[in-house]
Amino acid sequence: MTTRLSLMLAASSLVLATPALAEEEGLTPEKVAAIQRDEAAAEAKVNAEHGNRKPSEMSNAERGQAIRDQQKEAAKVMEKHGVSAKEFATFTARMTPEDNQRVANEAKRLDDKEKAEKEAEAKKRKGDGEVHIQQGFSDADPVELESTEDAEPSVDVDSNLDSMTGAPVVEIGDNAGTPKRSISRKSSKSSRRGR
Repeated sequence: MTTRLSLMLAASSLVLATPALAEEEGLTPEKVAAIQRDEAAAEAKVNAEHGNRKPSEMSNAERGQAIRDQQKEAAKVMEKHGVSAKEFATFTARMTPEDNQRVANEAKRLDDKEKAEKEAEAKKRKGDGEVHIQQGFSDADPVELESTEDAEPSVDVDSNLDSMTGAPVVEIGDNAGTPKRSISRKSSKSSRRGR
């Protein structure tokens, strides 16, 4: 066997063994979905840092910096999952339609899982739905946040509210809501001119 032929056989065995090695290392369609999801989140983060502007709205320097930042974030994602960009690209290029369907199913499952976690967190933050209203915050005007179950509810009215000075007086009765008509000098002169 010639040297050239043996080198070609060795190279072809490495190329053909790459998907099998990637599968053994843990690169599966499910992991591809997780990587794609993390990449999308990293890209959204970088876009937000750069003001969510289109590349055409950026200067050349800003566009270059945005690209470099996206590449750094993508490298961090690949490192987090323990996969090289080359292995990822090779595996995704050789995926079958069934593998693509598995990726789509896994992406949907991850979205549903995230929604469920957000809803659970929102419910946890919301609490039991009771609203506590605080009326005072000093020793003279204490606040009772919790009461016993067998006690009757009571409303304490501050005596200072009745004797407020400078408060507007509200008229109730026949004259309430009807404005009084006043004749000023200008209106009287205009009425004379009109005659």
